[in-house]
This record gives sequence, structure tokens and C-alpha cells, in this order.
Amino acid sequence: MDKVALGYVNFDSSTADSGEVEIIVPHERIGKVRRGQYVRIESESSEGKRSFFARISKGPFFTPDSVSKDSAFARVSVLNAGSVSFKPDYHASCHAHIMGELDTAKMRVRGTFVRPMPQGAAYQLTGEEIEKLLELEGDMFIGHLNGYDGVRVRIPSTKNAALPRNVGIFGTVGSGKTNTSQVLIEEAASHNWAVIVLDIEGEYVDMDKPSKEPLDKLFSAFSIEPGGIDELDIYHPIGTEPARDDCSSEFGVRFSNVDPQVLSEIMGLTQPQNDRFAEAWYKLAQKKTSSKRGERVSAGFASSVMGDLDSVPVVGVTLKDMVSHIESILEEAKGPDKASHHVLRRKLNRLDRIGVFDKKDLGDYGDLVKSGKVSVIDMSGSYSNQINNIVLMDLLGGIFRLKLKDRENKLPSVFIAIEEAHTLVSRENAGKMEETLDVLREISRRGRKRRISLCFISQQPSHLPPEIYELCNTKIAHQTTGGKNLDAIKGSAGGVDASVWGDVPRLGQGTCLFISSYFKNRPMVVDVRPCKSSRRHVEEE
Repeated sequence: MDKVALGYVNFDSSTADSGEVEIIVPHERIGKVRRGQYVRIESESSEGKRSFFARISKGPFFTPDSVSKDSAFARVSVLNAGSVSFKPDYHASCHAHIMGELDTAKMRVRGTFVRPMPQGAAYQLTGEEIEKLLELEGDMFIGHLNGYDGVRVRIPSTKNAALPRNVGIFGTVGSGKTNTSQVLIEEAASHNWAVIVLDIEGEYVDMDKPSKEPLDKLFSAFSIEPGGIDELDIYHPIGTEPARDDCSSEFGVRFSNVDPQVLSEIMGLTQPQNDRFAEAWYKLAQKKTSSKRGERVSAGFASSVMGDLDSVPVVGVTLKDMVSHIESILEEAKGPDKASHHVLRRKLNRLDRIGVFDKKDLGDYGDLVKSGKVSVIDMSGSYSNQINNIVLMDLLGGIFRLKLKDRENKLPSVFIAIEEAHTLVSRENAGKMEETLDVLREISRRGRKRRISLCFISQQPSHLPPEIYELCNTKIAHQTTGGKNLDAIKGSAGGVDASVWGDVPRLGQGTCLFISSYFKNRPMVVDVRPCKSSRRHVEEE
């Protein structure tokens, strides 16, 4: 530990914050102080000595020692700095956010309602001490703590308090959020997770190749080498153009796999149309299946099975069956009932024209849930949010049911990255997609115990409904501009020092604010390592 104090705790002003202290820094130590720096504060009172762990959140600010900053001497020394050599002696001050009381023997931080006393001495901490205090002791390498090149930020691959908790990655175009998601993908795959990526722009399809970007200095700084993913499979919906046509496999969606209530929301059905759809589903289910889900359907009205992820899909019910059934009803329907069925048929036909249903599905999803494998679902050629939403909800439901059946935990942990999350469900249409949100909530709540981690990635966080933020225990905020976007992230983070948010709009490319319950919600500014594998559209980053 450093023997020379950086500075000393000042007396409080009338506007002091109970979570902060002001530190006065002597002139000769000014060069060693910066915003974002972690310090140890030793404080002594009549009750004994206490140690505190703190982060410099504001400053340093510079003040003359013997004269006022508004004095003629101080003003002249600044205004004529190019032609005069004199200047008054000065010192610096900064504000430090108290993160907790320090147990120096165990190098652990605990909560406190006490503050350092005036004259308390602030000391620098070594990189090793910071790693222990912030508990950066995992095996998945994310990057370096900003300002501390030797301090590696890591999270554990096996603890339920870390990655199985859901992740939100937010930031403007070019801020580095896609690189961060790719780093998480690489780390998860290399630690035997199964990874599935809903790739809206076709950015991840070259991950089996090493990065070709001129990042020699960065790779050297982070002590990593370029390298592709060992096992990468790419899939694209039937009828769409793949971003990579040399190795991409076509797939479709089994109509009976997608929850009917979610389908109703995706199609934008009104309540009368939804009722007709539910009635049709109920009658077809009675005819088509004797599965568990079918038995539940036969026990009551179709709405009783809507949104039940534990249920077995109604095997055999196809979209064409549904269209034919509605057409047969239309032959005898009259009045408002006929109008509802007519609109329902039109919307079902529109859904059928997408061409993704009942043509070559992904089966039981077992091929996707393999240790160390990355499966990229290339949606770059779909040009339809309907397809994106249908594919995603099919994947989520199928993988969740597969993991539910894995009673002996033989399947690997699963990391699911969802690009452009605001296109799945937005703040504007959240009220119309309650069932979709319920599915996300259930997979988030119950999937965590089965080591399913959802990662929501968005450049427009203000467009996401609050429910999505509630699902994310880890939030990674890259440069975010615009009050609405920043407020959306701030409102869900809770307990983060307000001064930290002021730095987010100024973060450089690849630098992020990392907030995780695993780190006890102590925010860290992290320089994320570059991804080892290749990424398309990298110029936008």
C-alpha cells in the first residue's frame, strides 16, 4: 500500500452529500489524481481507526492557495500565461464517492452509514488490491478497468450470480456495443456454453474466422490473439437471402410450436379476432392431438392454455389447417362474426405468405444446445419484424422447454443474444404485447435457475419498455446520447452515483459503464477488449 497520501478529507460545505467527501490534494500530488480513480481513505476518531473504499467521482478542481482566483494576480497569470512565467501556488480538490467500509485484513468491502472524518488521508490502491476489492476474480475476460491497464475485469462462467443473470447492452451506433456482445459470445463459447445469436444485420456470420482488423496495439495491450470460433453454424429463414451463402442452412418454424396468444399479438389481432382465433385453435387442438397440451385444451376454453410454456405444443396443427378451418366457418358465418373471421383469414393469409411456417423446422432444438457451439440465426434477409419476432419466440419457447426436460442437467448453459431488441417489443406497443412480455418474464425468472441467459442489445434504449430493464441484472452502457436514452438506463439501474452518469455521453469507443449485481451494483468503467473473431459492418463500430 502507498505510504504517501494523495490528499486529505476536507470539512464539509452546507451542500455536502452524505455519500461523498471532498479531498484536498497538495500541489506536488496533483498529477497522481484523476476522476474514476479508486482510493483508500484512512480516518481516525475518538472511537478508533476506520478504512473506507472510495472512487473519485468529480474533479480534480484547481484553487490558488494564498490569493483568490478572482484576484488581479491570479487573473493576470492566466490571461498572460503565454508571456509570463509566474503563477500563484495552488492545490486541487476532488469529490470521492464512498463505496463502503474497508476490511483491510480480508480485503473486502462492506456497507456503511459512517463517513470519513476531516483530515482523513486518501491513498492510492494497487491494481492487485483493486481486483480483490471489486472481486474481479472470474475466468471470462471482458476487458481492463478504465485507467488501470493491468486490472482485468472478469466474470465467472459457472456462478449463478453472474452470467445466467440477464444482460442489457446499450449504446449509440459506433459506441462498441456489438463488439461487447461478441466478446461475451466468445467467452461464453470458450467456457462451454451453448450460444444462440439472433442476428438482425448479418454482423456475426463470420465469427469462425479470425479478426482482420488492424488492432495490433489493442491485441498487444489486452494480451490476446485473433482467432475464430471453433464451432459455428449459421441458419436463415426459408425464403430469405443469407448473409453468407456458402454455409448457411435454411430453416422454418413449426406453426404449432409458437404460442397462439403470442402469434395473436404479432399479427395485431383485435379482441374479437383473437376470440375467433382462440376458438379455432381450441377446435383444431381437439382434433389434432392427444398430447398434454391437447388434454388441457379439451378441458376448457382455448385461453386456458395460452402462454403456458410448460405445455407440449399441439403437434400437427399447421397454419394451412388454421386457414382452411377459418374458411369453412366463413361459409356459414353472418354479421359481425363473419366480419371478424374475414379479417382473421386475411391476416392469416398474410402470415402464410411470409413462407416461414411448416417447411423445415429446427426440430427439438437439441442441435443448437451443444457445449461450445455458436448458432447464428441470420435474419438480415427477412426485412420483416413479424418474421424476427416469430423466429425469436419460437426459439425461446423451444429452448426453454428443452431445458425444462433436462432433469439431470446434462445440457450446457445457454446464452441467447438478441440484437435490435427494441424491434421485438417497444415502449409504444408494450400494452399490446402483454403475452410476449409475460413469456420473456417467465423465461427470465425460471430460465436463470436452468442457466439460460438472455442478452438484450439495443441502440435505442428509450424505445424499450421498462419490463425489459427489469429483466437485466447486468447493464452495460456504452456512449449514450440524448436525455431520453440515458434516462431510460438510469431509471432502471438504481443506487448508482449520479456523477457516474455524467461520463456516459463522453465515453470513448469500446469503453462502457458496467453495472452488475454480481459486483454488488458497484459501477465500473471498463475498456472492453476487442473481439478475437471477425465481424461484418465493423466500420459502423
